[in-house]
Amino acid sequence: MIIHSIQSVLSLVMMMAVGFVITRKPWFGKAGESFLSKLCMQVAIPFLMIVNVYDTCPTREELVALLKFFPIPFLMILFFLIVGSVVAKILKVHVRRIGAFVNVIGFSNTVFVGFPIVESILGEQALPIAMSYYIANTILFWTAGAWLLRRDSNPGAPIFTFENVKKMFSMPIIGFLFGITLVILNVTIPDWIFSPIKQVGKTATPLAMIVIGSILRNINLKELKMSRDIVVLMINRFIVSPVVMLGVLLLLPISDMAKQVYLILVIMPAMTQFGILAKESGADYEFCTVLIAVTTVISMAVVPVYTVLLGIIF
Repeated sequence: MIIHSIQSVLSLVMMMAVGFVITRKPWFGKAGESFLSKLCMQVAIPFLMIVNVYDTCPTREELVALLKFFPIPFLMILFFLIVGSVVAKILKVHVRRIGAFVNVIGFSNTVFVGFPIVESILGEQALPIAMSYYIANTILFWTAGAWLLRRDSNPGAPIFTFENVKKMFSMPIIGFLFGITLVILNVTIPDWIFSPIKQVGKTATPLAMIVIGSILRNINLKELKMSRDIVVLMINRFIVSPVVMLGVLLLLPISDMAKQVYLILVIMPAMTQFGILAKESGADYEFCTVLIAVTTVISMAVVPVYTVLLGIIF
């Protein structure tokens, strides 16, 4: 398990290296990064979700067994949001940064970075469990997370907006719901249709890793200034949260695979949508950009460490 985990992470790093190298090529650049990002999010990952639900839960009974996982990530993320709010008050975080601070403690880049890493380490059979975390992550981000960011510039902001409700139904979630529908209706997909869907879905991991490599290449490390707030965030994100998560998961009557999936997803970097939403909401966008960059770099560094620990514990 330990050797396989390390090899899986190194394989992902090699794919990231491709993105790192080609980013400065004139035929790739920002346009190439944007295209691959959209192709991954809008096509490859939704297809991957359909395939994995269809393959992993071929019967209604197995689907119901999967759905029992949903309350766990909802409660865990809510707990971390509460912890983030308390820590922000204790540290007296600047009023225009509180929402960003809490968001980074509570939410992970589940689909874009988390799914490829989970699949690489645990296999495709782990992705439906990861999807339960993603759905909780997405729903809470576009409600509580978005509200917290809007409060950074407008303390009286409403918690729900029509635009945020729409964004809950992202393409990966639509793909997951489509897969569930196929299972519930007991629909058999002909092989000549299922095969190309599966092949396109398999491109999700290399596409995501190439884009992450490109993002890392574009980070200007000289502009990253480590303030007290950022240091505390990183300690919470990559040490305190995983330890708390592990303690809770060890008490729950769920499979070892589910425990490993949730632990891996907790140490993923901040969501990329977080930076975009911060800019739209009038929050401290520069602070948010630094948080995305720092969590991405640190996450890639600590993943091999945690995969070794998972191999020892489980």
